[in-house]
Amino acid sequence: MVWNFVSSLLRDPERVRVGLEAMIERECKGLHGNSEREAKVWLDKLAEADEERRGYQRLAAKGLMTDGELNRALAELEETHETAWRNLESLSQRREKIVELERDKDVLLDSYAGMVPGALDTLTPEERHQIYKMLRLRVVARADAKIEATEPSAI
Repeated sequence: MVWNFVSSLLRDPERVRVGLEAMIERECKGLHGNSEREAKVWLDKLAEADEERRGYQRLAAKGLMTDGELNRALAELEETHETAWRNLESLSQRREKIVELERDKDVLLDSYAGMVPGALDTLTPEERHQIYKMLRLRVVARADAKIEATEPSAI
């Protein structure tokens, strides 16, 4: 049932192309504008936190700050540091996802979309599964033995 649904969609290469490009565009918009600028902001925050850490350590070394004050200040800086790294990692993952989507789009369009109808029907289960993954297809087997397949977000 699932393969019949997906292969009927794949028989329309223009629909596949338009759907994949729309999905990639949605992901790009999720980067909140200029990802280079966003990365620079977080890298600047990391550098600033490192400079502040050195400043606090100098104050403590001169006896101008107690150990308790130093520990609290360093704990705050550690939170800033962790937040910046998490945001940089998230940004990197979003960029990687877009690259992956572009690659998957090219693979689908070059290899599967527009195949002779009979050729789609001869794909192995592994090849079909790969297509499901590229399309981000979600299939749910319900307790009443019915299968629900969401239309792939790429089509």
